Amino acid sequence: MIDDLREKIKNLDEEIIKLMIERVGTAKEIGRLKNELGLAIRDRDVEKNVIERYHELTKGSPLDSASAETICKVLIQNSVEAQAALPKVSAKKKRVCVVGGKGKMGIWISDLLRGSGHTVGAVDVGDDINMVKNYDVIIVSVPLSSVGDVLLSLDKICKDQLIFDISSLKSPFTKTLEEMGSRKKVCSIHPMFGPSAPSMYDRNVIVCDCGNKDAINEVKELLGGHGQNFKEMHISEHDKYMSYVLGLSHAVNIAFFTVLERSGISFDDFNAVASTTFRKNIDTNLSVASEDPLLYYEIQHLNINSSSVWDEFAVAVEDVRDASLDDDPAKFDMLMKKGKRFFDE
Repeated sequence: MIDDLREKIKNLDEEIIKLMIERVGTAKEIGRLKNELGLAIRDRDVEKNVIERYHELTKGSPLDSASAETICKVLIQNSVEAQAALPKVSAKKKRVCVVGGKGKMGIWISDLLRGSGHTVGAVDVGDDINMVKNYDVIIVSVPLSSVGDVLLSLDKICKDQLIFDISSLKSPFTKTLEEMGSRKKVCSIHPMFGPSAPSMYDRNVIVCDCGNKDAINEVKELLGGHGQNFKEMHISEHDKYMSYVLGLSHAVNIAFFTVLERSGISFDDFNAVASTTFRKNIDTNLSVASEDPLLYYEIQHLNINSSSVWDEFAVAVEDVRDASLDDDPAKFDMLMKKGKRFFDE
């Protein structure tokens, strides 16, 4: 009897997967129509209505509302990711050169722009940098340590082209970008995701103002329409934000798994007693531990704000330590409530 029921569940699972695939296929058809009509990939009102529909469909059923919403959001994300990944042909075709186009992010942005109908070429180490003269847009996608030199080389040979980098830090070459931006169409962007991202759907892209508004408008036009969230800021603000968003978040995870590694307890043993919160932390820890150590070192080492954030982190850890060891729970209670208020604002 139990084998029969398990077989029934297996058949239901197969049917669910088939329906999910069919749903994504239908979403792609909608995406193609959106492209033809010039409509945005993401429609938050439609998404809200779909979620509400799932709540209605599960009323009075064994499936709770929260689970229905989770399933719905996964399906919405799959659908919009599929739509965002569709080629979106730009009305204004550009000749784009990616300096460092054979790197992971260089390949990613090349594929994105090629899919939009732009002509995309690449210049790499050892190539003649003068080749960029034949292009309308030049994207710098090289290691952090090389960006400044590449920008200076481009400054000597470029005139009217749009120039921007996609680096995760700006401190080492902020002055160069500002100086170039005062004379040329130069800005700086930071995609807040890696090359494994299937699309830019609901992902953040920082656009840094280096003094030329035309550059900002052109880069948004070039990369827009894929469901991303643009955030503008002055180039001088970027690394302060990154010292928290990247530097602090990386540091917390590295410190966390370093403590675990030094504990003398195996990962398997930790998993056997893991709580929900611990598992969530471990998921992120695993992702961080698998990243490029040199890149993460540069993000910590080259950011001019790192030292001050490390000081803040050290003080915060000491405050939490003191509050947790104090016989009076008032300090600990205050820290927890302040955190909640911060997230509620």
